[in-house]
Amino acid sequence: FRAATGIYYQSPFYRELRNLEGELNPNIESQKSTHFVLGSDYLFYSWGRPFKLISEIYYKDLQNLIPYKVDNVRIQYLAENNSNGYATGVDLKINGEFVTGVESWASLSVMQTMEDIEDDFYINEETGETIYPGFIPRPTDQRVNFSLFFQDYLPGNPNYKMHLSMMYGTGLSFGPPNSDKHQDILRMPDYRRVDIGFSAVIKAEDKKSKVNLLNKLNSMWISVEVFNLLDIDNTVSYLWVADVSGRQYAVPNYLTPRQLNFKLIVSL
Repeated sequence: FRAATGIYYQSPFYRELRNLEGELNPNIESQKSTHFVLGSDYLFYSWGRPFKLISEIYYKDLQNLIPYKVDNVRIQYLAENNSNGYATGVDLKINGEFVTGVESWASLSVMQTMEDIEDDFYINEETGETIYPGFIPRPTDQRVNFSLFFQDYLPGNPNYKMHLSMMYGTGLSFGPPNSDKHQDILRMPDYRRVDIGFSAVIKAEDKKSKVNLLNKLNSMWISVEVFNLLDIDNTVSYLWVADVSGRQYAVPNYLTPRQLNFKLIVSL
């Protein structure tokens, strides 16, 4: 088991000094974070092979935060130290030889990060009541993230390998442009992706090949990969368009669709 704590300060950089109108705030202070981390490493054997389970639980108290908004893929800072928040969660990772001779791993993270902007409020148009939003999700608030990397090879011939990676993450928060920060409580769709690849060793290191020309090389291998195997449309941001009545619509921008990748690596 292990435990750690610490206080960290992050000095502001130029973009954090500039607000949405392009004005500079020279009175910006460093953002502060106080960390509390408790973790453990557990070594065990299964199927006669070693495995390692790493677990951590943490809480981070965030002070003097500079709130920001994400407009498409552009980050816009509000240039004020007017927010406090927290980040808390659990990280789990297991790695080992699920297949003899090659290492694979899986990880799971559960996290929540929220912030409370000082003196923010809005008026309910129907009741006239003053509403104080309190804590709202930060732009990096991704509640669940799961990753898996698995390797295998042909029985009796480790020169031919397969690797599979899977990723899943719940959606990040976002909101309409030119709006108050407390409106950034919408959620993007969940992120899902599967990649698969196959590789073959043409010339192994420190081994002779039956092809004399290849013996002039130290090693050589080739791989074929399919990125985004299931061709899932993952949303990265939104383009906001308005109709004649001023109503805004969020049009998603998608990440790269399915792609095929060839790779040849030669070591002289």
